[in-house]
Amino acid sequence: MRVFLIETEGRGGTAEIELDDQRLRVVDGISPAERPAASGPVANPRLEVVVNPHLTERTPAASTARKGLEADHGWRYRAHGEIVSVRPLRADLGPLRLELDGADAEAWALGDRVSLAIDRIILTRESG
Repeated sequence: MRVFLIETEGRGGTAEIELDDQRLRVVDGISPAERPAASGPVANPRLEVVVNPHLTERTPAASTARKGLEADHGWRYRAHGEIVSVRPLRADLGPLRLELDGADAEAWALGDRVSLAIDRIILTRESG
């Protein structure tokens, strides 16, 4: 995963990043407490994605929604994708692949189209 930090308000504020050629607004979890992080490539990036399980739904196969994330407001997104694994339940959303912990795996099949609400994405770093 390639993440480039474009600009940030500082730790806990809004940051604009580029993730594999898609611009996203996320929560900054990488800036030091005393100052915003500098623009540039992010080493060892990790994205913590908070999904609203009550707004996860099957999308009709004939839907014209493309895989990817659509900005809602702030750092919220509506994501569209496809189920690529049932155990564990995973969705390919274009720039992101998510494990859907709160959803019932029995209700899904490989290739099902999915639409879900992302409450926020937090940019952190992998430890180690």
